[in-house]
Amino acid sequence: MKSSIYVFNLCGVFFILVGIYYGWHTDYSELVGFPALLLVGVMAIMIGVYLWLTDRRVGVQPQDNDHAEISDADADYGFFSPWSWWPIVCAAGAAVAFYGIAMGWWIFPFGVVIGLVALVGLTYEHDRGDHAH
Repeated sequence: MKSSIYVFNLCGVFFILVGIYYGWHTDYSELVGFPALLLVGVMAIMIGVYLWLTDRRVGVQPQDNDHAEISDADADYGFFSPWSWWPIVCAAGAAVAFYGIAMGWWIFPFGVVIGLVALVGLTYEHDRGDHAH
């Protein structure tokens, strides 16, 4: 985590300096690039500060230990069904809904219906059929 802190803070300082130079070079008349570069720098520093505060609270992470094993960073990610097709249907519903937003609002309800059916199927897939509990 310490390397991530350094990278984000270094990028933040770099973008702020480049933003100031860009503003000076354009006489602060171009009001898109100058604020955008400053905001990118501020956001990078915000992420670096968040990681620094988290690192102080959590302590030594396995990625900071030179003698750590891969299994030291293992975490419980939850239970996922490897045979389930519902996540693909859920993604298809989201794709249709976003396509409807971009191309025509009459398509959006079809995506919402597909997404709701997929969400219900994903939620209740272990309550019936071969894999019921």
